[in-house]
Parts: sequence; structure tokens; C-alpha cells
Amino acid sequence: MGASRGLGRGVAVALAQAGARVLAIGRSESALAQLRAQTDVDVRVGDATCSTFVSNTLDDDAPDAIVLVAGARPALAPLDRYDWEALSAPWHTDVKATFLWLQQALQRPWRDHGRVVVFSSGAALHGSPLSGGYAGAKQTQRFLCQYAAGEARGRELPLTIQCVLPQLNPNTELGAAGVRAYAQRAGEDVEGFVRKRFGETPLSPAIAGQAIT
Repeated sequence: MGASRGLGRGVAVALAQAGARVLAIGRSESALAQLRAQTDVDVRVGDATCSTFVSNTLDDDAPDAIVLVAGARPALAPLDRYDWEALSAPWHTDVKATFLWLQQALQRPWRDHGRVVVFSSGAALHGSPLSGGYAGAKQTQRFLCQYAAGEARGRELPLTIQCVLPQLNPNTELGAAGVRAYAQRAGEDVEGFVRKRFGETPLSPAIAGQAIT
């Protein structure tokens, strides 16, 4: 889920290159068509926060692994510039999607050992003062994964649940916007900000994808 762009796209490409059969799901039909033209993946347009779509996908495709990278894009503004709708958007997308996919994963029969990987964010640990409710939503994703993993262990399900906390990075559209905003807030140029905070090899979609293959 979330394969239209950014880290989700990188994960889909890396898994396909590793020989996995990949169903790449996202909201952008044009972006998915481009991905399919460039990589050996199947694609499907869908909403990660739709319970019917989640249930039907798992029933029809019976995947061995689920990777959830979908989420809302924060507005990147000081707290007082948000309204409640914008501030709470990550809760209605990131958190809701995580809940629905984990819920379904716990309730379905797994033929073999299954795996669910949820991409949260390093903001869950460090906060994100320009991102409204984003950091809190990401922390909740982390908690939901912990809760679901505990349920899987307690029920002795053949299911591994992992939560990934990638740091802000300049190599996606979302990450680049965040880097520019925080560099401006710190009074630094973007290049210097990136080098000081992330070193010579900042996170990229390709690196993220390779990390979970």
C-alpha cells in the first residue's frame, strides 16, 4: 500500500527486483501505470482506509506479506496555522489504514508464516513541530503494531508484525518538502542542513526498499 510514490514505490521496486510477486497499490492511476511500465509488478488503484477494499484484497489475493507505506501529507506549518481538519488528517489516513490492515491480518488464516511491515516515521520518537498531528499519528501506528504483535504471539499465529521508523529524507517529494521547511526554520541552507543531519548517504526509496527485502 502506498506504492504510487516515495518510499512505497521504492519498496515495490526492491521487492520485485528480489524476485517477489508484487501487487502495488496506491491512489494514483497514472503513477501506478508508470510503475508497471518500468517494473515487473501488478498494480491496483485502491484506498488503504476503506475496510471493504482491505478485506477484499486480502481475501482475493491472499498475500504472504503486507507492506503499508500509505499516509497523508502534512501541511508543514507552525501549529497555529493549522485547522483541526488539517491537523487530524494523519489520524484519518495513516492511523486508520494501520488499524484496518492489522485488524484484518490478525483475523485471517495464514497458509504459511505471514509478515506485516508498517512504515511509521522517526517523528514518532522525536516529534515534528511543523507537521501538526503527524508525529502523534506515527507514534500511534507504532503502538498499534506493538499491540498487534502481542496479539499474534498470544494467539500463536504464524505472523510477524514489524514497524519501521525511517528518518526524514530529501529523496522523496514529501521528504524534500520537509527538509526545506526545517532548514528554513533553522536558518540554514538545504544542502548544509542535509549534510549535517543525514551525512553523505541520506535515506532514499531504494535504500528503504532494500532494507526490508
